[in-house]
Amino acid sequence: MLYNAYSQKLSGQQTARSRKEPISYFNVMVAGQAGTGKTMFVRTLCERLKCNIIQGTLEESRPMVLKEQLRATEDFYSVSMHVEEDGERISFTLIDTPGFDDGLAIDHQLRYVAKYIDHQFERTLIEETKVKRDTKALDTQIHACLYFLDTMDNCLSDTDRYALRVLSSRVNVIPIIGKADTLTVCQRENLKKGFRNDIFDALQIPIYGFIDLEDDQEDEASNGQALERGSLTMTCILEMLRECVDEDDDEDARTMIGYLEQMPYTTFGYEEDPDTGRPVPLTPRETQHILGRRYPWAVVECSNPDHCDFEKIRSMIVTDHRDMLRIDTFERFYEKYRTEQLLSRRVNRLMATEVKNGKVLA
Repeated sequence: MLYNAYSQKLSGQQTARSRKEPISYFNVMVAGQAGTGKTMFVRTLCERLKCNIIQGTLEESRPMVLKEQLRATEDFYSVSMHVEEDGERISFTLIDTPGFDDGLAIDHQLRYVAKYIDHQFERTLIEETKVKRDTKALDTQIHACLYFLDTMDNCLSDTDRYALRVLSSRVNVIPIIGKADTLTVCQRENLKKGFRNDIFDALQIPIYGFIDLEDDQEDEASNGQALERGSLTMTCILEMLRECVDEDDDEDARTMIGYLEQMPYTTFGYEEDPDTGRPVPLTPRETQHILGRRYPWAVVECSNPDHCDFEKIRSMIVTDHRDMLRIDTFERFYEKYRTEQLLSRRVNRLMATEVKNGKVLA
């Protein structure tokens, strides 16, 4: 049954959750085409988390990256901090990446990103194969990738389709609509609907939240309609999750429903001073900066749920989905990488032995 498949996955997550470390590591990559608002999101999120940062723990791999004028990202850089959320200490790292280009260049760019993600898996594998492991080893695996979509059309661009397929084979991809302050309410809803239809129903790209059944598992929905073997539509995934909620009152399933019904989340960055890069005060007597933008006709606030989903994104990666994303990264993506690497090494050793034996016989 579909319910059994999902309930088994969630029970494994709950078991792993009971063994959480005192400091939980969580690493998020930001990717997408150039000009979609990735770097501005990183700056805005860091500014929003300042009140939660444990003093003296903010580190930048590129000095002054959060203080200089906003400019196009030319190379990978990271921002790390220890934050405290609901009494829990989290080592939180954001990795910004250069924007993808259209055309043949994207192949090279995606290989570079994929190599970066694989390298973090390799670090874990090396640590696991040591005779004496380092109990204080850092978890550098990429647990989520916020992918910023091109909003020029109401459907995925060819570049986004290609990038999403490549990235979703290695990491939990969460689609994001940046620069949402340029969209009307109708445009925003049409974009969300179009992207959900493309990702889940038309193209069935296995981003975070998508369920891909095993080939030998019976595919059936609660309404009795037959499904294409090995795949589920958005409607069927939601029905399956609601069944988990109704039968077991499963909080993880309820959280996932909220995400799937609203994704892709919308966001926009604060307006910054062109000289200092600091947030521009939205009111003349503002003592504590409210992150947002002032237009001649209105003021839009980054943390206002009526204006965008920025707070939902923050809650998703810092609290609500953090454990599920970490567990899914380890059980699905890392285990896949580990299996492939160990099998490859075994084949190489066997081939080397055969060659050696062949030379001896000769």
